[in-house]
Amino acid sequence: MPAVIPEHAALRTRLRDNADDALKLNDRLETVIAVKTTVSSTGTFHGKVDHSQPPWNAAAADAILDLHAWSREAEALSRMHLSLPARPRGFSSGNTAKALESLLRLAEGLDDMLVRDNVSWLSRWSRRASGVLGETENARRLPRMVGETARPCPWCRRDTLRQLALAGLVFCIDPSCRDEEGRRPKAQLEYFGCEFVLRWMDGVIGTP
Repeated sequence: MPAVIPEHAALRTRLRDNADDALKLNDRLETVIAVKTTVSSTGTFHGKVDHSQPPWNAAAADAILDLHAWSREAEALSRMHLSLPARPRGFSSGNTAKALESLLRLAEGLDDMLVRDNVSWLSRWSRRASGVLGETENARRLPRMVGETARPCPWCRRDTLRQLALAGLVFCIDPSCRDEEGRRPKAQLEYFGCEFVLRWMDGVIGTP
């Protein structure tokens, strides 16, 4: 039987893992920051652009700046909780790495709740950074023709169907929506009978 790792230690291990992941993602974001954004953060174009767009990847720049700012704020807050003097840091990726490393050391003396908040923030930031890099996909509404109404969920009959196009998944975002056997509505896009169809969790096949 494997040894049980105390929650105090496991939580700080997750913090280190998340900080390491964040720094790696930050390095990769810096390599694409010069690539100009051509679509919105949701991957769709909304209306006419009537202002000059920045000559860089705005989503990557915003994510980098958020990590820079948060790491310094988290370090400052931790030092305050431990009655330590402030330690100002310059606004660079090198200083962000130093702030995160300091945060890891300070975490040993912090309350678990504060450490857990830091773990959660870094986890959310990493998911966002992965999205900017195109490694994860945000759920979107199903495509439809101009003037066509959104297709409702076959179970709750509401406009709650969303898709992960790259994964070929369609699902209902209403957590209370269930079929007769208590399953959440979801379908996988498949090629069947010379056309694309949706195979739902109950085995029923329907067209997209």
